[in-house]
Amino acid sequence: MKRSQRPNNRALRRAARRLARRGRAAPRRGPVLAALTSSALALPGVVGSARADTPVDRWAVDFATSYYAENDIEDDKVSAGDTGRYEILTQQLRITAPVTDRSDFSVDLQYETMSGATPWFVEPDANGDPVQVMTGASVEETRTDVLATGSYYFDNWKTSLSGGVSTENDYFAVNGGFEAETHFNEKNTTLAAGFGFSLDEIEPTDAELFSTRVSSEEKQSYSAFVSLSQILTRHSAIQSSLSYQTSTGFLSDPYKLVSVNGVNLADTRPDDRHQLAWLTRYRHHFARTDSTLHADYRFSIDDWGIHAHMLELAWYQTLWERIRITPSLRYYSQSQADFYAPFFLAAPSDGLFSSDYRLSPYGALSAKVRAETLLRDGPFHTSWRLGFVWERYLSDADWAIKSVDVENPGLVDFNIFTFNLSARF
Repeated sequence: MKRSQRPNNRALRRAARRLARRGRAAPRRGPVLAALTSSALALPGVVGSARADTPVDRWAVDFATSYYAENDIEDDKVSAGDTGRYEILTQQLRITAPVTDRSDFSVDLQYETMSGATPWFVEPDANGDPVQVMTGASVEETRTDVLATGSYYFDNWKTSLSGGVSTENDYFAVNGGFEAETHFNEKNTTLAAGFGFSLDEIEPTDAELFSTRVSSEEKQSYSAFVSLSQILTRHSAIQSSLSYQTSTGFLSDPYKLVSVNGVNLADTRPDDRHQLAWLTRYRHHFARTDSTLHADYRFSIDDWGIHAHMLELAWYQTLWERIRITPSLRYYSQSQADFYAPFFLAAPSDGLFSSDYRLSPYGALSAKVRAETLLRDGPFHTSWRLGFVWERYLSDADWAIKSVDVENPGLVDFNIFTFNLSARF
């Protein structure tokens, strides 16, 4: 296909943004799973770290800026298109404030700019091996996201209500959620539950120029979770949670194509998806060295045929009471979707097909280093915290738990650099 026929696919960058969000130092918490970072597991010391059933008593401002950069795709994996991939610059701001003696309020703002090329479709080369066709690099795209959360505290309960919007040039979403948690057993046990929703509308750019591209579609997502946290000893705690999400509507990627018997057709996926995930977290604090081990395991499965495993280990080390160094390592592996293949020699009977690398089987390793320092007695009676995070992410079909016959050429490697600044007034 000639370069002039390649689309200007700005909204495809949404895939890269989802990868970038996994590594940011201060990500916006989703309305459903936010409680997983609260209760007895929030702070390194474990015992006494459960958040009291009282609102914050000081104003707080948290700022983070991150730079996400994907590696160029290798020349021998590309048949056409630009080899340079996404770069995303993200600005995040959170403001938290007390409202009454039993309530507080927070606002999260996020602004992103991005540019670069992304995988478009996969085709066979002269030897029948899959090679990637990339889109052309496009002009900058921006995204704005706003989330507001209000919390009310009872004697042994906490409830939170959230709502937000997300906008792009071709995309608009409204989301909300409700969460509740309670402490009992002398605050050694915390039970939390919640639900959330997202209503999304997409109007792809340049739809009139491509017969395979829809002009406007909608989807709806609903999720719920329940979690139980338990302090085991003076220095250890465990938390386990179960979450469920269902999505209906237009779940295909309007900007991706699939090679079917040499003809490029629109990416076509089921119009519903049900996902179930189990997450367990363990924390152990070592008082002598003032350090904490974090161990997380997550297993997820859905009715698209994908099951995935994630294991993450992190070591929180405090030095001189004001500096914290946190190295971590994460392993991820997933199977492929039932309707995935790099390309198809014949059309499936059910009419479903996708060559999206995110639906392919692969494994990934991610190494991260976080450094933070606390500066007390700042101007205007504030305390400041500075932080820096570097994450390196690598993916490969050979790293999957089960053997993979053919690797998708569009698998991504990337770096994320993040700078944090927080102030408490």
